[in-house]
Amino acid sequence: MLYPYGCGLALFCVIWFTIGAFAINLREQTTITGQLPATEKNHAVRLNHDAFGYAGELIKQGHVVTDGQGAWSQHQPSAAEENEFIRLHGFGEYAKWHLGIDDTHGEQTKARYKFPYGDFKNVHRAALLAVESRAAQYKHYDIENAALELREMISASNRDR
Repeated sequence: MLYPYGCGLALFCVIWFTIGAFAINLREQTTITGQLPATEKNHAVRLNHDAFGYAGELIKQGHVVTDGQGAWSQHQPSAAEENEFIRLHGFGEYAKWHLGIDDTHGEQTKARYKFPYGDFKNVHRAALLAVESRAAQYKHYDIENAALELREMISASNRDR
Protein backbone atom coordinates (compact mmCIF):
# COMPACT_ATOMS: atom_id res chain seq x y z
CA MET A 1 0.00 0.00 0.00
CA LEU A 2 2.89 2.38 0.62
CA TYR A 3 4.47 1.57 -2.74
CA PRO A 4 2.56 4.28 -4.77
CA TYR A 5 3.36 6.92 -2.16
CA GLY A 6 7.04 5.98 -2.16
CA CYS A 7 7.21 6.26 -5.96
CA GLY A 8 5.46 9.61 -5.86
CA LEU A 9 7.86 10.92 -3.22
CA ALA A 10 10.86 9.67 -5.21
CA LEU A 11 9.59 11.36 -8.38
CA PHE A 12 8.97 14.60 -6.48
CA CYS A 13 12.53 14.54 -5.09
CA VAL A 14 14.06 13.94 -8.53
CA ILE A 15 12.12 16.83 -10.04
CA TRP A 16 12.90 19.11 -7.09
CA PHE A 17 16.66 18.45 -7.27
CA THR A 18 16.69 18.83 -11.09
CA ILE A 19 15.03 22.25 -10.87
CA GLY A 20 17.42 23.26 -8.08
CA ALA A 21 20.46 22.17 -10.11
CA PHE A 22 19.19 24.09 -13.16
CA ALA A 23 18.73 27.26 -11.07
CA ILE A 24 22.25 26.97 -9.62
CA ASN A 25 23.71 26.38 -13.10
CA LEU A 26 21.86 29.40 -14.48
CA ARG A 27 23.06 31.58 -11.59
CA GLU A 28 26.66 30.41 -12.04
CA GLN A 29 26.56 30.97 -15.79
CA THR A 30 25.25 34.49 -15.29
CA THR A 31 27.91 35.21 -12.65
CA ILE A 32 30.78 33.78 -14.70
CA THR A 33 29.96 35.48 -18.00
CA GLY A 34 28.45 38.64 -16.56
CA GLN A 35 25.46 38.30 -18.85
CA LEU A 36 22.33 36.25 -19.23
CA PRO A 37 22.30 33.05 -21.29
CA ALA A 38 21.70 33.28 -25.03
CA THR A 39 17.99 32.59 -24.54
CA GLU A 40 17.56 36.23 -23.51
CA LYS A 41 18.02 37.61 -27.04
CA ASN A 42 15.73 40.60 -26.49
CA HIS A 43 18.36 42.16 -24.30
CA ALA A 44 20.96 41.97 -27.08
CA VAL A 45 19.26 44.85 -28.93
CA ARG A 46 20.57 48.22 -27.82
CA LEU A 47 20.11 51.84 -28.83
CA ASN A 48 22.23 52.96 -31.77
CA HIS A 49 23.42 56.32 -30.41
CA ASP A 50 25.04 57.28 -33.75
CA ALA A 51 21.72 56.76 -35.56
CA PHE A 52 19.88 58.77 -32.92
CA GLY A 53 22.29 61.69 -33.41
CA TYR A 54 22.11 61.41 -37.19
CA ALA A 55 18.29 61.43 -37.11
CA GLY A 56 18.36 64.53 -34.91
CA GLU A 57 20.60 66.31 -37.42
CA LEU A 58 18.33 65.32 -40.31
CA ILE A 59 15.32 66.71 -38.44
CA LYS A 60 17.15 70.01 -37.76
CA GLN A 61 17.96 70.25 -41.48
CA GLY A 62 14.31 69.68 -42.40
CA HIS A 63 14.72 66.20 -43.92
CA VAL A 64 11.38 65.04 -42.51
CA VAL A 65 8.19 63.47 -43.84
CA THR A 66 5.28 64.13 -41.49
CA ASP A 67 3.23 61.16 -42.61
CA GLY A 68 0.42 59.71 -40.55
CA GLN A 69 0.28 56.56 -38.50
CA GLY A 70 0.32 53.45 -40.67
CA ALA A 71 1.88 55.20 -43.67
CA TRP A 72 5.28 53.67 -42.99
CA SER A 73 4.23 50.39 -44.61
CA GLN A 74 3.95 52.24 -47.96
CA HIS A 75 7.04 54.43 -47.48
CA GLN A 76 9.45 51.86 -46.02
CA PRO A 77 12.29 50.91 -48.38
CA SER A 78 11.96 47.50 -50.01
CA ALA A 79 14.58 44.79 -49.54
CA ALA A 80 15.93 45.59 -53.02
CA GLU A 81 16.24 49.29 -52.14
CA GLU A 82 18.03 48.38 -48.91
CA ASN A 83 20.44 46.11 -50.78
CA GLU A 84 21.16 48.83 -53.34
CA PHE A 85 21.79 51.37 -50.57
CA ILE A 86 24.22 48.97 -48.87
CA ARG A 87 25.97 48.29 -52.19
CA LEU A 88 26.44 52.02 -52.82
CA HIS A 89 27.13 53.26 -49.26
CA GLY A 90 28.06 50.26 -47.10
CA PHE A 91 26.81 48.95 -43.78
CA GLY A 92 28.19 51.93 -41.86
CA GLU A 93 25.73 54.27 -43.58
CA TYR A 94 22.95 51.66 -43.47
CA ALA A 95 23.37 51.45 -39.68
CA LYS A 96 22.73 55.20 -39.34
CA TRP A 97 19.13 54.63 -40.45
CA HIS A 98 18.32 52.16 -37.65
CA LEU A 99 17.77 53.02 -33.98
CA GLY A 100 18.57 49.48 -32.79
CA ILE A 101 21.62 47.26 -33.00
CA ASP A 102 21.33 43.52 -32.37
CA ASP A 103 24.70 42.34 -31.11
CA THR A 104 23.83 38.70 -31.79
CA HIS A 105 24.38 39.32 -35.53
CA GLY A 106 27.55 40.27 -37.39
CA GLU A 107 28.33 43.85 -38.39
CA GLN A 108 28.09 43.11 -42.11
CA THR A 109 24.52 41.74 -41.95
CA LYS A 110 21.16 43.43 -42.35
CA ALA A 111 19.81 41.40 -39.42
CA ARG A 112 22.06 43.36 -37.04
CA TYR A 113 20.18 46.62 -37.63
CA LYS A 114 16.66 47.02 -36.22
CA PHE A 115 14.03 49.74 -35.98
CA PRO A 116 14.42 51.77 -39.21
CA TYR A 117 13.23 55.37 -38.99
CA GLY A 118 13.59 56.65 -42.55
CA ASP A 119 13.88 55.99 -46.26
CA PHE A 120 17.62 56.86 -46.68
CA LYS A 121 16.67 60.46 -47.47
CA ASN A 122 14.20 61.60 -44.80
CA VAL A 123 13.10 60.79 -41.28
CA HIS A 124 9.49 59.58 -41.34
CA ARG A 125 7.16 60.41 -38.50
CA ALA A 126 5.19 57.21 -39.20
CA ALA A 127 8.38 55.16 -38.92
CA LEU A 128 9.08 56.67 -35.50
CA LEU A 129 5.54 55.79 -34.41
CA ALA A 130 6.15 52.20 -35.55
CA VAL A 131 9.50 52.11 -33.73
CA GLU A 132 7.89 53.36 -30.52
CA SER A 133 5.21 50.70 -30.68
CA ARG A 134 7.50 47.77 -31.51
CA ALA A 135 10.22 48.82 -29.07
CA ALA A 136 7.66 49.03 -26.27
CA GLN A 137 6.27 45.63 -27.24
CA TYR A 138 9.73 44.05 -26.90
CA LYS A 139 10.67 46.14 -23.83
CA HIS A 140 13.47 48.10 -25.54
CA TYR A 141 12.63 51.21 -23.54
CA ASP A 142 15.75 53.16 -24.52
CA ILE A 143 14.84 52.78 -28.20
CA GLU A 144 11.19 53.62 -27.50
CA ASN A 145 12.23 56.79 -25.67
CA ALA A 146 14.66 57.77 -28.44
CA ALA A 147 11.89 57.46 -31.05
CA LEU A 148 9.57 59.55 -28.86
CA GLU A 149 12.24 62.23 -28.47
CA LEU A 150 12.81 62.36 -32.23
CA ARG A 151 9.07 62.60 -32.83
CA GLU A 152 8.88 65.49 -30.38
CA MET A 153 11.74 67.18 -32.25
CA ILE A 154 9.68 66.90 -35.44
CA SER A 155 6.65 68.43 -33.71
CA ALA A 156 8.77 71.28 -32.33
CA SER A 157 10.33 72.00 -35.72
CA ASN A 158 6.88 72.08 -37.32
CA ARG A 159 5.68 74.60 -34.71
CA ASP A 160 8.71 76.83 -35.42
CA ARG A 161 7.86 77.10 -39.12
